[in-house]
Amino acid sequence: MVIFFDIDGTIIDDRTHEIPPSAVRAVERLVEKGHIPIINTGRPYFQVDSRVKKMAFRGFACGCGMEVLLDGSWLVRAKPDLALRRKSVEVSRKYNMCSFYETEDGGILLDGEHSIHPIMSREVTRLEQAGFPIHQLEEEGEPDFVKFVTFRGDGGDVEGFKKALEADYTITDRENGMYELVLKGYSKAEGMALILRRLGVSRENTLAIGDSTNDLPMFRLAKHTVCMGGGMEEVKEMCEYVTAPVLEDGIEKALTHFDLI
Repeated sequence: MVIFFDIDGTIIDDRTHEIPPSAVRAVERLVEKGHIPIINTGRPYFQVDSRVKKMAFRGFACGCGMEVLLDGSWLVRAKPDLALRRKSVEVSRKYNMCSFYETEDGGILLDGEHSIHPIMSREVTRLEQAGFPIHQLEEEGEPDFVKFVTFRGDGGDVEGFKKALEADYTITDRENGMYELVLKGYSKAEGMALILRRLGVSRENTLAIGDSTNDLPMFRLAKHTVCMGGGMEEVKEMCEYVTAPVLEDGIEKALTHFDLI
């Protein structure tokens, strides 16, 4: 079976940023049993935590399917073209949205006062402390990024923003006023489907584990689905099985439930 794992809130605890030893052990046990563990995340590949890369995963579908790596070879590396990147920045500014642009080197591109928001400011600080680069648009000229997230700023017009970009991006409501924008035609499901085609495995032999609304596309494709105990209610309602939270050995318990380890 091929098992697809989200990272944040699934492998890594959102609050403490810890990876429980049971999760590391469970993924290793999957491989010993002949199964194929794959990461399926919204983060660009170079922003994936080094601890996750050291685990026994065979492949990575990153950036919501825009970057796909299997057995050390890239199957896909996509990003918006320059015209769309420019448009994205202009639209964010026009509609007073606080946008944070995710770059290929694992960092974040900030747009001055247009990238100030308490939730993401904490995330930017965490990334900087972890050694990821923090870029400033006014210093680097043309915007260069893979995907981005945005929040409503003071006087922000979310509907106007969405209408201006909905032809170019799939826009996912991540709750708490956060929206994730992924280039049209890409998703966690598309990344998952590409890996399955390359492996020659049908959806009947798949399990997806996640916690957030951007995991729903892969949930719709997978045969079996698991939501972490700390996941969003909407995701729990869509899944086959709700396991324990991350730090309560949720991964290990889920894989044991499906008799995979």
